[in-house]
Amino acid sequence: MEFVHLHNHSEYSLLDGMLRLSEKGPSKFLKQVAADGFKAMAITDHGNMYGAMDFYKNAAAAGIKPIIGCEAYITNGSHKNKEKGLDKTFHLTLLAKDYEGYQNLMALISKAWLDGFYYHPRIDKDILAQHAKGIMALSGCLKGEVSQELLNGTFAQACEYAKTYESILGKGNYYIELMDHGIEEEQIILPKLIEVSKSTGIPVVATNDCHYEKQEDWQAHDIHMCISMGKTLDDPNRLKSSTHELYFKSAQEMAELFSYIPEAVSNTLEVAEKCNVVMPKSGFVLPVFDIPPSFSDTDSYIKNLCQEGLAKKMSGIIPPNYQERLDYELGVIGKMGFSSYFLIVADFIDYARQNHIPVGPGRGSGAGSIVAYSLNITKVDPIKNGLLFERFLNPDRLSMPDLDIDFSDEGREQVINYVRNKYGETNVAQIITFGTMKAKMAVKDVARVLNIPVSESNRITKLIPNDLGTTIDSAIETVKELKQEIASNPQTAKLFDFAKKLEGLKRHAGIHAAGIVVTREEVSKYAPLARGSKEAITTQYEGGILADDLGLLKIDFLGLRTLTIIDNAVDIIKNMRGIDIDIDNIPLDNKKTYELLSSAKTLGIFQLESGGMRDLVKRLKPSEFSDISALVALYRPGPMESGMLESFVRRKAGQEKITYDTPLMEPVLKETYGTMVYQEQIMELSKLLGGFTPGQADSLRKAMGKKKVDEMEKARVNFVNGCAGKKINPKTADKIFEQMSKFAGYGFNKSHSVAYALVSYQTAYLKANYPIEFMCSLLTNEIGHNAIGSDDKENKIVTYIEEAKKMGFETLGPDVNHSKENFSIEEVNGKEIIRFGLEAVKNVGTEAAASIVSARGDRPYCGFQDLLERIDLKASNKKTIESLIKAGALDSLIPGKTPNSARAVMLAEMEDMLEITAKIKEEKESSICSLFGEDSSAFVSVKKKETKTAPRPLKQEQLLEMEKEVLGFYNSGHPLAKYKKHMDKIKSVTIEEINENNIKGAVNILGIITRVKKRQNKRKEDWAQFIIEDETGQMSANAYSRVYAEIAEKIENNAIVYLTGDIKTDEESARTEIMVSNIESIIPVISRAAAKVTIDIPKGYSETNSRLLNTLLERGKGITEVYFNIESPDEDKAPFLVRSQHKIVLHKALIDHIENTLGENSWTFEK
Repeated sequence: MEFVHLHNHSEYSLLDGMLRLSEKGPSKFLKQVAADGFKAMAITDHGNMYGAMDFYKNAAAAGIKPIIGCEAYITNGSHKNKEKGLDKTFHLTLLAKDYEGYQNLMALISKAWLDGFYYHPRIDKDILAQHAKGIMALSGCLKGEVSQELLNGTFAQACEYAKTYESILGKGNYYIELMDHGIEEEQIILPKLIEVSKSTGIPVVATNDCHYEKQEDWQAHDIHMCISMGKTLDDPNRLKSSTHELYFKSAQEMAELFSYIPEAVSNTLEVAEKCNVVMPKSGFVLPVFDIPPSFSDTDSYIKNLCQEGLAKKMSGIIPPNYQERLDYELGVIGKMGFSSYFLIVADFIDYARQNHIPVGPGRGSGAGSIVAYSLNITKVDPIKNGLLFERFLNPDRLSMPDLDIDFSDEGREQVINYVRNKYGETNVAQIITFGTMKAKMAVKDVARVLNIPVSESNRITKLIPNDLGTTIDSAIETVKELKQEIASNPQTAKLFDFAKKLEGLKRHAGIHAAGIVVTREEVSKYAPLARGSKEAITTQYEGGILADDLGLLKIDFLGLRTLTIIDNAVDIIKNMRGIDIDIDNIPLDNKKTYELLSSAKTLGIFQLESGGMRDLVKRLKPSEFSDISALVALYRPGPMESGMLESFVRRKAGQEKITYDTPLMEPVLKETYGTMVYQEQIMELSKLLGGFTPGQADSLRKAMGKKKVDEMEKARVNFVNGCAGKKINPKTADKIFEQMSKFAGYGFNKSHSVAYALVSYQTAYLKANYPIEFMCSLLTNEIGHNAIGSDDKENKIVTYIEEAKKMGFETLGPDVNHSKENFSIEEVNGKEIIRFGLEAVKNVGTEAAASIVSARGDRPYCGFQDLLERIDLKASNKKTIESLIKAGALDSLIPGKTPNSARAVMLAEMEDMLEITAKIKEEKESSICSLFGEDSSAFVSVKKKETKTAPRPLKQEQLLEMEKEVLGFYNSGHPLAKYKKHMDKIKSVTIEEINENNIKGAVNILGIITRVKKRQNKRKEDWAQFIIEDETGQMSANAYSRVYAEIAEKIENNAIVYLTGDIKTDEESARTEIMVSNIESIIPVISRAAAKVTIDIPKGYSETNSRLLNTLLERGKGITEVYFNIESPDEDKAPFLVRSQHKIVLHKALIDHIENTLGENSWTFEK
């Protein structure tokens, strides 16, 4: 007997449904459905249509009639009512009968998300009635309204609801849904549902609430649900499915299950016959772009704009090769119908430039178009840089162009708003994305549900390679240790069995970081809508479906912070130097720029600042722009692992001979020293040697990149034959084709590489020629992005301040009388310095910083109270003031006191002062204040009579810790500074030396422990993770259980230690870490190294201190000799050295006494 499944939850019922729809075409599940003889099936995901188009095209491709539906949430009141407890929500199975029904279903689900979301996206009967045409419904599962009334014992009401739905949808468009999964409540209402059918004349239809493919998948589904709820499998309080029957049953099983009412089964065919959604083949649906009336169409208008734009770039005369290329591209674009596309993009980019919003020079393959260049969409000359139009738009393959545009992160939203205003708010939406359970994620998620310790889960997942496209099966196949682990450990085998069932499933919905869809009519006419985070309206279809299947205009508006950095630096240069720099037209042969690059001083340089990249830059020593482009292309896993990168470096340095299999290859490969670096080079060689057309060359590039063997073999024959015409013998031609095939897998998009290399060059040019302005801009643009107190992120403000110091630029701390909101440049004693911005202090936001700078104006603050009275205390709260004090930003308000004293005083007085100031401000408008006129000092002096004892100055350690807390670094000094003089004597390296010199193996580090995290392994043994930092940087450290047991008491936040360990690179994160083998306090280390200690004794040293010093020297007997360097009472005589009788062991009390009474630099030791 035939049967059609009408109630199915795909993987788009996120973290619930497990039915897969696509795997580079129809999924195995859909293929099996077709093989089992099912002619049709429906998709009815929970409250969404995420998977509707994915299902439609893949089901059809598998030979199955797709029925698009949704298990909707319907409320018995208004869907807009969001008051708790007023309305109940029920389930209703909706199916689209035709294209109009599909559009109405999209409208319903869109309204549910945009207007009716309250725990779930909800519709109501009124809007169902408004969009009922072309829709049919089934009464739903146990949570359907009819079923709920029957469970409540109100049969008559159940019948009324059934008749209401039938009247809304029309006779023949509503069915009573029968389900039997062996659930107790179903057994109660099944006969009653049949009675409702008989009583109302509404037909019945049998369904199974399918969530997974096979019956044995029930436990994997249970785990899937646990992941959704954040529960473990053994949690007694978790929600559990009461049946194992939610699988895709055979037609025979369904027939047997409902043998007592066969019409319920046959009616599934009837429903399927009524559902015939056919998507129109409308081609590309671009928004209408208005052109001036003097032009007949968009083709003539774009041609005019391009001629004018290119002539301007060519100083009035367009060279013949440029004109030929322009005519060719315009012909292809016009033939494909994409003139409007380019005009739309050029329009909003022109808006950005007109409104001083920085736009990137290009991104992706679009930089290869001279039309884009002529329209000022890109700033890269494609002919000069050897870029190919066909890499962007293949004339042999009709597909929507894809121009991704970089804007400054600050201006991106303004450009999107322009597009919204121009084409209509309802015609623009953001695009949804779906995260999937990748191999590692699936294993970690399942491990959590199975209650496997995190440390064990991490150990296992570290065995799974990070390579793109790695699956659990490929990892087991390639990693011997993983295969052995699964074979020997039943728990791990079980973990991987379940993880494989969940791997690749959709896990969560998000918003594409940049994607925007712009439509001719309202977006909801083409795709259902949802509401994402921050109330953003998104499509329910992903970008690929919107562009490729529906033909809609999808544009990526990307925010690139580097463009803001460049723009800010250019503004600073103009304001300070009066120099107006056109960053798009700087010389590409600037000597200082290449000197900076060759010395690898590339911190802050776009794409070139990582440790590995700096090492590469140093070895390659770029000497021309093409070298920078190659760097961007080569610094990737493929070229690095294949040896291609090293070969390139050696060839540039003249250490490896450059050879060509035929001289014809030299013009194509010369700029990359005979190495195939770019995809465009593969395309050029196939045209030049094999006689391929531009379209064929791009198709070959794709086939080689994706290893499409059949296509490649056909192309090989054509290539060898084409080479014969160039007098290249078949053996050589075959060798060249093999090389092309090999390098195509690593080849990079040259258009993208050149465009991004230009941004890299622009930042390097600014750093080399206007270093202080560039560093100031760089620091400013880290505000809000830095990570003060973060356990996981580098605080780049600290990194860049250190870089500025190395460049010879002093950075002064924040000061309310000098600082601006952002970092700024000041002249102090004839020297330019960088001043810390107020906004960069923790807990000081934009509003507070602006208030402080604005209130200061041209009149500096003259005291703490003056500051509090003048600033807006609503913008600057107690936490803000406290942070400013700790940062040292208020030190200048108490002149004559040390920072230690000034900060102690203000911290002690802060609360009282804030209270007094708040009252003054409150009463300034009152009659009390009028007694004193405008001057409130008399009032204040009364309040200040009750003075407290002056607080003790902060200890230097306290002061530094406070600075670290709110600035992210020590500004007034460093806790390790006093030990710097000892470092060479105790065999210690700095973290900077480790990173710069790529040191591996055993090291000793003198540093401070921060961010301690105590852990437990699977054996419940304690271990610790922490950060070890010194004046030059920081590094992650791990003290595993065996070592930790011996040194646990020494691992404390802010402890100064001498750490010994091995430097390793973590394969999973590619991060350098130190595996700790020992930790000691610094004093015993110095004591062991010290053969001789010299203590400086000034004249006038008190007898009390002398006696105490002698007592402390007596305390620790050892082998270290003690000498006194005694200052002579006679100023004309040099100090004299006296050997004491003491032989000691250095200890903390002794060193503290010496430093507290004589100064930190009053003692030294020799080995």
